[in-house]
Amino acid sequence: MKNILLICLLSGLFTVAHGQMVYTSEKGEKYHTADCKFSGDANEISAGNAKKAGKKPCEICKPDELKKVNLVQCKGKRKDGQQCKRMTANKTKKCYQHAGA
Repeated sequence: MKNILLICLLSGLFTVAHGQMVYTSEKGEKYHTADCKFSGDANEISAGNAKKAGKKPCEICKPDELKKVNLVQCKGKRKDGQQCKRMTANKTKKCYQHAGA
């Protein structure tokens, strides 16, 4: 029974560490949160895969500290009318691209 609990705990920790989604570009050296002003047109990737690819966390948005923050999906709308897919911790519930709109 203890072994099963330990396995569940470890797999949960692994999922949190590697399941977090961050943003990076192929040429970029860093990975970012969805609402970082430096994420630009970066692609979504898991934090684990970004680290495996040799990317470093952005010193501005600190994506590795993101686990401590409650994220919500951006309430902004894209040009095509669909809801933005970026996640944000911004009080306005909008990512950096929609915060001013």
